[in-house]
Amino acid sequence: MIGLPLDHPVVSARTAELYGLLAERGWVDGKNLRIALRSWGTSAADLARTAAEVVRDRPDIIVVGSSAETAAVLAETRQIPVLFATASDPVGSGFVRSLERPDGNATGFSNNDPVMSEKWVELLNEIAPATRRIGVVFNPRTTPAAGATYLARLQATVPAGGPAFETIHVNEPSAIDGAIAGFAGKGTGGGLVFLPDSFTFRNAALCTAAAARLALPAVYPFDTFTLQGGLMSYAGAREETAEMVASYIDLILRGADVAELPVQFSRSFELVINEKAAAALGLILPASLRIRAQRILS
Repeated sequence: MIGLPLDHPVVSARTAELYGLLAERGWVDGKNLRIALRSWGTSAADLARTAAEVVRDRPDIIVVGSSAETAAVLAETRQIPVLFATASDPVGSGFVRSLERPDGNATGFSNNDPVMSEKWVELLNEIAPATRRIGVVFNPRTTPAAGATYLARLQATVPAGGPAFETIHVNEPSAIDGAIAGFAGKGTGGGLVFLPDSFTFRNAALCTAAAARLALPAVYPFDTFTLQGGLMSYAGAREETAEMVASYIDLILRGADVAELPVQFSRSFELVINEKAAAALGLILPASLRIRAQRILS
């Protein structure tokens, strides 16, 4: 169950990858496995309706892409195993009792541990040293617990004299540009940090376009943003997440108890920089970032 259209290039690439990894483990769609892909659209009502429909089909396992989808499915079932591909704050969101022992019907992965918020600020200051104000962008409806978790981490770890933080709530696609413009209009030295959020992920092109139009350097939580013109992303390696998802699907289908499968965080991370976006902002990519980047898009 995913939030992007089924014909989206990201969906096509990632489902093909997952099918291949499952086949390596002996699970082949159409032979000993039936995979039903479901896209839920854009509204909260669409999400709730699709979650209910998926649960009514009584599958052996439900794989969801984000925190919003996890919450919607768990509101419908506490029996069917639910595997989230990424959840920013699974404990705070109530998906699991603890990371080590979920003790429910959900478990999964996250490629954005809250401690990474410090890294996002560090990277933003490194590529744009003039940054004095940081707008933290997220949708409080689709990532309520994560918003509080990440913000608390940011505010607790930035030293005295460091950048000031301001939350930028975005609730509808049509409001993204205006919300970011409101932040930009409050003064110079602004930059943006986007929290892991299914809403901004689905609207990555609008987010990166707004940041570019307003000449705001920004750090994003997924490479989807940098591939659509964003300046920089830092996140857990996507390939590692795919492997972990396939391994847990395999374990659950073979009888493992989802309540005993620990939530796992990424162990390797990927820095992706869009050099064209940096040039458009008048930023010079320092050698320290150039060396550390796994990918530089030109």
